[in-house]
Amino acid sequence: MSRWFDTIPEAVQAEFVQEKLGALLQSSAYSQELLWTLQVYLESNGHARAASKRLYIHRNTLSYRLSRLQTILGCDLKDLDTVIDLGLALAFYRKNPLLHGGEEDVQIETIAPIS
Repeated sequence: MSRWFDTIPEAVQAEFVQEKLGALLQSSAYSQELLWTLQVYLESNGHARAASKRLYIHRNTLSYRLSRLQTILGCDLKDLDTVIDLGLALAFYRKNPLLHGGEEDVQIETIAPIS
C-alpha cells in the first residue's frame, strides 16, 4: 500500500488530512489523546472492548472519547466510508513529515498489542 501512497502528491495528502482530521491537528495534549484513541479504535476494527483494553481505559471512557471525536470531526464512526477516510487520513498523517513538524514516520502513540 505504501507504493500507492507514494503516487499521491504530498499536497493532496495534506489537504485530505486537513479536511478529515483538521480539528484534531492542534498541538494540545487532548487532541493528541483523541488522535491516539481514534487510531487504536480503527486498528481494533471498531471493537470497543478491544480498543479500551489496548488503551488501558474503561469502556465508558472510550465511549465518551468516541462521542467527542464524532462531535469534533462531525462524523459518524459507524459509517464505513467515514472509517475508511479517517484510516487513510491517519496513515497520511503518520507518513507525511509536512503535517507534523518535520518528523518522519511519526507515531501518534506507541501501544503494545494485546495478546
